[in-house]
Amino acid sequence: MVLFLSVDAPAQEVWENVPRIVAIGDVHGDYEQYLQILKDNQLIDAKLNWQGGGTHLVQLGDIPDRGPDSQKIMRHLRALARQAKKTAGFVHTLLGNHELMNITGDLRFVDPGEYEIFINADSRRLRAHYLNRVLSHRIKLDPSLKALKKQQYADLKSEYPLGYVEHRLAWAPTGKIFKWIKKNNAVIKINRILFAHGGISPHAERLPLHEINHRIKTALQNPQINPQQKLEPLLSENGPLWYRGLYQNGSEEELAPLIKMLAYYDADAIVIAHTPTPGAIIPRFDGRVILVDVGLATAYGKGRASLLIDNNDKFSVHRGHKVKLPDTDEQLLQYLTICSEFDPDPSALLPMINQLTKNLQATH
Repeated sequence: MVLFLSVDAPAQEVWENVPRIVAIGDVHGDYEQYLQILKDNQLIDAKLNWQGGGTHLVQLGDIPDRGPDSQKIMRHLRALARQAKKTAGFVHTLLGNHELMNITGDLRFVDPGEYEIFINADSRRLRAHYLNRVLSHRIKLDPSLKALKKQQYADLKSEYPLGYVEHRLAWAPTGKIFKWIKKNNAVIKINRILFAHGGISPHAERLPLHEINHRIKTALQNPQINPQQKLEPLLSENGPLWYRGLYQNGSEEELAPLIKMLAYYDADAIVIAHTPTPGAIIPRFDGRVILVDVGLATAYGKGRASLLIDNNDKFSVHRGHKVKLPDTDEQLLQYLTICSEFDPDPSALLPMINQLTKNLQATH
């Protein structure tokens, strides 16, 4: 079983005068792709140790699910966090909706490898004990199942693989993974830029960052939390772990409220993940929103790009190539065309490039 060591919770939500920031989106259990992004930004050396100096690395959540190695990624991020502090750097790991899903027992997207890593010499005994308790409970609710006990037990073995019990214990309120996850912030601000997994809805009640993070952390510690119980509005689809409007909605609906929301937080932009782009870092609303979930994991096509903010200048590090991020929506076509030249042929960006080209032609 993988062991996690205790670390202190973040002491703040706001950082200023940070010269270099690297932001990466959802990694979804893909350890090799995660490492490649760190290498693209010269954040780790050949031994996978921190060499980023005073850089702030922001991982915007959704470490687990869809891939087998979320624990390896978590363990590495924790090691990097300790190493970065020694050089005045910082590693921020934000909460994503898939962290919430694992905590609340929504396991639809858990890769089998996530269970397998927990298997040990005691796993069969532990699972048998758990299955017998589940079966006894089901028979108590429906006595007719007693005649089908053997088949029911076999079905349960398929439903709950070896390592399942240990996985659930690790994500439970007293578990090692949970104790780390619950310390992570949902929203932070570095310099004049906000960072959140899904985004802060510009239509919602304005709350200070510390209030958002406090409410979410408090809600996560409630053992009764589950996907059906909306005990905390900030954990709903309009909260910072789930909100998709900044990606999906047009300027008519989002722009004016977005400008007011950024002004409230004294910010120039918000960086979000959660919804995969076609494979590139994409700015919206003239750079006020920056989308960084590029479908990094193998399950999403192995996009490879990260956001680099260097002395307030914004770049995409696209497959190892540094490309200036466009300042306006009108510059997006040129930017994507440059990025596509670094992609394997055919670039996953071509449909978006073709659509932007058609839109441009239609206006002339």
